Amino acid sequence: MEQFAYYVAGFASGWAVRTTVDSSRALAVKVLSGLYGVVDRAGRAFGMEREYLEDLLAEARAKYEADRARAGRSVRDQPDGVSSPVAVEDRAA
Repeated sequence: MEQFAYYVAGFASGWAVRTTVDSSRALAVKVLSGLYGVVDRAGRAFGMEREYLEDLLAEARAKYEADRARAGRSVRDQPDGVSSPVAVEDRAA
């Protein structure tokens, strides 16, 4: 009878451990799956912010180039009596 009690106790403890391991494995899979989702969303958010920054830099560069071109035209449009380095370089060329 004592051996039967040990057998039942061993069976019960094995069943309890197996149930715990299976549920912890399912929990681990669920957590890792969620982590992959977080990493994916973070990557997309980072990509959108990078694209925004690139657009911002391109717009700033275009404005700088336009202002520079406009400043170059205004120097060329000045009367001949006004001396500026850009105007002198333009006449020399």
